[in-house]
Amino acid sequence: MEHHGNMADGDHTLKINAALAERLRAVSDGLGKSVDEYATQLLDAFTGLDPRKHDEAYWGEVQRICDETERDGGIPWEQAQTRLRNFGQQR
Repeated sequence: MEHHGNMADGDHTLKINAALAERLRAVSDGLGKSVDEYATQLLDAFTGLDPRKHDEAYWGEVQRICDETERDGGIPWEQAQTRLRNFGQQR
């Protein structure tokens, strides 16, 4: 991966190999997003810059999920495994 441009100028061009580009294109198409939008979201999430994670409502929802899991015991591991195996697959 190459980087062109000044990191502080806000305009970057990343050069990636064809296989990775195709994977990004396939996933972004499946999500109904542009490759640029999807790649930006990935980078934001990876670097901790995801704006959702700086929102009180986001953390309130995370806390509600944790509280519910503690109260109800969550879901059985077998059910979680099944969900994980099917994660990202179209229904």
